[in-house]
Amino acid sequence: MTTQIVRVGNTLTVEIPEELVAEASLPVGEPMEWVSSGKGSVTLLKPGAPPAEKSIDEMTLEELLEGVADGTSLGEYDWGQPRGAEVW
Repeated sequence: MTTQIVRVGNTLTVEIPEELVAEASLPVGEPMEWVSSGKGSVTLLKPGAPPAEKSIDEMTLEELLEGVADGTSLGEYDWGQPRGAEVW
């Protein structure tokens, strides 16, 4: 669904379609919180709600390796016989 940011007086407003409000069970008239991803997008959250998990492409290497003990070998993968001009 596409919507627009519109200016109402000194405030910027985003119009949310009724079907999206119903589908997401957004509380009309209740406080909500905007959270910026810092990458050109924002998320609308109910106050106190846990933020959505990051997608893999938004995670740092440290976040991806969280929980993997130092020195742990992640193993080797057999990708099959060399193809092309690789030197092994």
